[in-house]
Amino acid sequence: MTDIKYTNDGKKVLIVGKLNSQETIVQEIFVSAGQEIPSGENFVVKSLHDAPAESWKEKNLRELEARYEKDRATLNRNIEEQSKRLGIVREKAKVQADTLLRFVNASDESQLETLRLFMAGQITHLFVSGYSPEILSWNDSNEAYDVDSWKGRFNIEGMKLVSLYGKTDGSLSFHLNQYRDGSGSSKQIYPATSYEGALLMAQAQLDKDGAAYIASDRQHFDLDGWSKIEGIVIPAAVIEKYEIAADAQRVNRIEKIKKELADLEAKAPKKSKQ
Repeated sequence: MTDIKYTNDGKKVLIVGKLNSQETIVQEIFVSAGQEIPSGENFVVKSLHDAPAESWKEKNLRELEARYEKDRATLNRNIEEQSKRLGIVREKAKVQADTLLRFVNASDESQLETLRLFMAGQITHLFVSGYSPEILSWNDSNEAYDVDSWKGRFNIEGMKLVSLYGKTDGSLSFHLNQYRDGSGSSKQIYPATSYEGALLMAQAQLDKDGAAYIASDRQHFDLDGWSKIEGIVIPAAVIEKYEIAADAQRVNRIEKIKKELADLEAKAPKKSKQ
């Protein structure tokens, strides 16, 4: 409807007619039962607009409200994210504190003493357990150092990394890494302040492994490696089982070689009679 306009204060009005060149007679439109109905007394206005007019104050207020709602939503999101992060940090701190407390309560004083001796530089020997057991001298052996031996060179580039692992049950374990940066494989080590101390730990490990070797069907036992440790005592039952297994392997190898030779002879070309 082209006769519908809006006043400066936002009223929706119906144009009744022109009063003069500058003023217009209008009637305000109200809504009743969902219907827009011109009602009320006529009045005169000087300015009319095709759409509801908005003052600078109203426009500025509307923009401020929109910006406020946007900033409020952003602030609420930040508060929620910070609250989540704080909750995670609090939970981590609780877990760390509980873990440390459990470790302290369950820790073995002898292991803590070993750590103290290690940090004080009083460790002289290492018992290396695992597939190839051995006892290393911290000072006399090169196994604890990263050595560049390319083309006959001998450059000590640093010590191999010694890693310390702790569990909540209070146990500590030391590992000697293959390289000084911690890369490669690692071997579990047992630090000692003397060769005799390392030998005692090696003997205890040998007795344990030997008993398991005798009681099971396991075939592998590094008898040669254990034999190289000076002062170690290998149980006779372990040696007996190892030698029986070694003899059986030699017999099997001989039989296999005999069979291979027989197969070769059978396939060899026969010499023709002259």
